[in-house]
Amino acid sequence: MDEKPDTMSRSQRRQKVITDDDRILYLMDEISRGARRVYDARVARIGLNQTQWRIIGQLLRDPALTQAEIAKKLELESATIGQAVAGLCARGLMKRLRAETDRRAWQLILTEQLDDLLPELRGSADRLHDLLWRDIAADEKQTLQQILARVSENLDQLRAEAE
Repeated sequence: MDEKPDTMSRSQRRQKVITDDDRILYLMDEISRGARRVYDARVARIGLNQTQWRIIGQLLRDPALTQAEIAKKLELESATIGQAVAGLCARGLMKRLRAETDRRAWQLILTEQLDDLLPELRGSADRLHDLLWRDIAADEKQTLQQILARVSENLDQLRAEAE
C-alpha cells in the first residue's frame, strides 16, 4: 500500500505550523546571533569576549546600571557577569564599587583606559554595519527601527504582565 499521499499531507500540515510571524522572529534571531558572532571575532583581536563587550555596551547606553541590572538585561547568570567584570577590572577598563544607594550592589564605572579602546570598538561596529546595511536605504532602516521599537514595546508589556 502506498503511504505517499498520507506522508505528503502530514508534511503539508507540518509546514503550516510555522507562520510568517514565526519566520520573522527566526530571521531576527539569526541576524542577531550572526552579527554578534562576527563582532565577537573582531573584538577578540583586542582581547574582549562577547560578555565583556556587551557589558561595556550596556554601560555606554546607561552608566547608572549596577552589575545585577546588567546581568538581568543580558539574561546571564550573575557569576558569568562577575567573571567578565573581574576581567575588565583586571585590564583597567572598569572599576567596581559598592553602589551608594544599595551597599549590596556593585556599581560599574568605565575608566579612561577604556576610552582608548572605544575608537577601535566603534570602527569594528561600523565595518559590520557597512556590510549588514549594504543596499538598504536610510528610509528603509528608519522604518525598520520604528517597527522594531513598537515590537519591543509590545514585548515589554508582555513581560510586565507576566511578572
